[in-house]
Amino acid sequence: MRSTALAAGYGFVAGVVAALVLWLMGLVSAVVWSGPDASWYIFVMIMLGGVCIAVLRHWHEGESLSEQIEDIRNPSAPKHRDTVLLAAMAIIAVGFGGAVGPEAGILAVVAEMSAFVTLLIARNQEDSRMISEVGAVAALSGIYGSPPGAAMMTETKPEAPKWQLFLAALAGLLGFMLVASRFLPDGAIRIHLPVYQAARDGTDMLRALLPAGLGTAVGLAFVMIHTPMRALLARCGPVAVQTLIGTALFAALAAIFPILRFSGHHELEAMLEWGAGAGMGLLITLALLKMLALSVCLAAGWRGGAAFPLIFAGAAAGGAALWVMPDIPITVALVPGMAAALTAGMGQPIAAMLIALLLIGPAAMGPLLVGILIGWGGSKLVTKPVLH
Repeated sequence: MRSTALAAGYGFVAGVVAALVLWLMGLVSAVVWSGPDASWYIFVMIMLGGVCIAVLRHWHEGESLSEQIEDIRNPSAPKHRDTVLLAAMAIIAVGFGGAVGPEAGILAVVAEMSAFVTLLIARNQEDSRMISEVGAVAALSGIYGSPPGAAMMTETKPEAPKWQLFLAALAGLLGFMLVASRFLPDGAIRIHLPVYQAARDGTDMLRALLPAGLGTAVGLAFVMIHTPMRALLARCGPVAVQTLIGTALFAALAAIFPILRFSGHHELEAMLEWGAGAGMGLLITLALLKMLALSVCLAAGWRGGAAFPLIFAGAAAGGAALWVMPDIPITVALVPGMAAALTAGMGQPIAAMLIALLLIGPAAMGPLLVGILIGWGGSKLVTKPVLH
């Protein structure tokens, strides 16, 4: 009874906190990008963010999203300073236009809150681990809008029973949505697509094959670029120098292509408007540049997640298929591209499927499943990617 109440109650609180942190990130971003929409301003602001991150990494290198989730399963004595530094790095990364999602900063803040709750109510190591799991799954559920997807991402040898983690995820989503509806301009994070009437003869699934293949290629490009990029920057010297060099590369890319900034889910509409006259080659180039920007940011210590950038790149790749098959509905092109890129690039196909299903929605279920299947098959062609 106690553990059930803890899963529901603390899960709700973690969802509320996740939404508030996302709101704070939005405030930072609004202040940073209140200046002119000029290339020089974009370059300067991103470099300023990189300098801040480099200074913070002097004291703590920070952790990737996969390392943060691993820490949930093996909680030790809380390192409050490191957690605060990681949260600051991730908030700066999102606020200063990094091509990363908000997951890392939100998880860091919730982890610090979990450490405080543990000191208050935990009776043993099992309680401590459960509190950490509940906080993480609830926060991720709010971000992705997918309780089952969040539970899958953190389920390896969980301390809490699966049904309690799912309860925490539902409570976290509820808390997130209540706060998001009041504070976030777009409410809960969700991908909005054109209205589409599904065909009932299976043709949409056949039409989804090409967009799904292009989306898979984009997701695999991220997997293959990221590790060499980390190795390349690692040869440049201390982590602060790595951050500055990587930031300079990203700043140059963003100054030339401003749409590469941010996680991408708010930029989908602008990308589609631009893509209507861009051509297939330019859309695929944009998708690959987004994966390059994501890889550079993560390798340079701009902490965040890869899910939303993968969705953006997958949408660009799927949209490119419209130039070959102009008669297919735009949603049938976008959905399999997004699902395939997410599945191939995240490293957890089942979690990616559940996230895509609820984040993108069931508007084109057949094409969505085609994208997931082809993305999963493509992920078998390379070394299993690390969750980002």
